[in-house]
Amino acid sequence: MNLTLCGLVLVGCSIGPTDLPEVAPVSGTVTLDGKPLNNATLTFQPAVGRPSSGLTNKDGQYKLRYNLNLTGAKLGDHSVIITTYQEFDNPSDADRPASPELLPAKYHKKSELVAKITNGDNVVDFDLKSK
Repeated sequence: MNLTLCGLVLVGCSIGPTDLPEVAPVSGTVTLDGKPLNNATLTFQPAVGRPSSGLTNKDGQYKLRYNLNLTGAKLGDHSVIITTYQEFDNPSDADRPASPELLPAKYHKKSELVAKITNGDNVVDFDLKSK
C-alpha cells in the first residue's frame, strides 16, 4: 500500500498545471526618439487574467514572460504599459539600478498602447516619442 501511495504522489508531481491559458511568444524592440530604450519594463495586460512582462536590454529588445517557466503572453488583446521608473536598486540584478521615469504618462499611467497576441511568434515593436 505504501508503494502504491508513493507511486500516486510521484505521478501527481509529474503532471504540469492544466489551467494555464494558451500563450504565444512575444518579443520586440522599444525605441525612444529613434534610439534603443534600455531598462524599460513592459507589461502586457489582457482583459482577463494575469499580465506578462519583460525588460528591455541595451539594444531596446525584450521578450515577455508569462511566469517563471513560460515565455510569452496570453492570446488576445492587451493593454500595454511601458515604464523606466525603478524605485530601488535591485541587489539581485546589478544591471537594473533605480531610475527615474523618462517616458511621458501616455505610455504608463495614461497608456493608450495596445497589442493583439496571436498564435505563433509575435513581434511587437514600440517607437515612442518623448514629446
